[in-house]
Amino acid sequence: MTVYESRDGRSRLLRSDARHLEGVGSGEVGVIVTSPPYLVRGRGLASADRYARRLAVEFGREWRRVLAPHGDCWLVLGDRHDGREWMGIDGLLTRWMRRTGWTLQAKGCWAQVGSRERWDNRINHVLRFRKTGAHPVRPRSTTLAWMLPLPRSHTDSRWDATPKAVIRKVLAVSARRGAVLDPFIGAGTVALVAARLGRAWIGVERDPHMAALVARRLRMRRVRTPARASSGRGPHRRTSSGSRRIATGSSRSRSRRR
Repeated sequence: MTVYESRDGRSRLLRSDARHLEGVGSGEVGVIVTSPPYLVRGRGLASADRYARRLAVEFGREWRRVLAPHGDCWLVLGDRHDGREWMGIDGLLTRWMRRTGWTLQAKGCWAQVGSRERWDNRINHVLRFRKTGAHPVRPRSTTLAWMLPLPRSHTDSRWDATPKAVIRKVLAVSARRGAVLDPFIGAGTVALVAARLGRAWIGVERDPHMAALVARRLRMRRVRTPARASSGRGPHRRTSSGSRRIATGSSRSRSRRR
């Protein structure tokens, strides 16, 4: 695992697999804001359900460990149409998140306007979860809905970005204590917003090219790491499939959000 650190030492970037957050301590994170790799291949509800299950089970386990007891987990997910019907990925993921110890606290939507993408790639769900047993979020009159164009990515990025307005809003209504974690940090949009708000952040990125890009954008320095991270967890065996491949038949394309 390669580790980069901000100049003030408050924030860090881990080039690692997001399924094994060995460099993050239990309860260290106040809010998770991330846009996982979208389901862009595969047909039928069975394929979408496998995607949702793997995201909730394989990645959600570590999210539960590192998130503070009353922290928030925000997921930005794109829905898609398989030629016959909409997958309803928000409902599928919510079902699996509930099975694995989460409660859905809020739902929002970002609809792309002026998009050059296909019509079935323009709906993005914004979901807020808390761990089962945590204090429920008090309902607010604020509507979590945006009609925004797809923001321009960094020229060296392989992924598209989530609008900063969406990230700023979800951080504004979330827990203020603890670091902001993006386990699929991509080009670092969440980190940029968190840093400008004065929040400490932690990013995880498996792709060496993208991790180096984030380190440059945030002016981070590479640091030496001990043989075993201080997260309270022992070493994990790495699998051959990476965190950029959530489910059979799913992958990242240039049109996915980061």
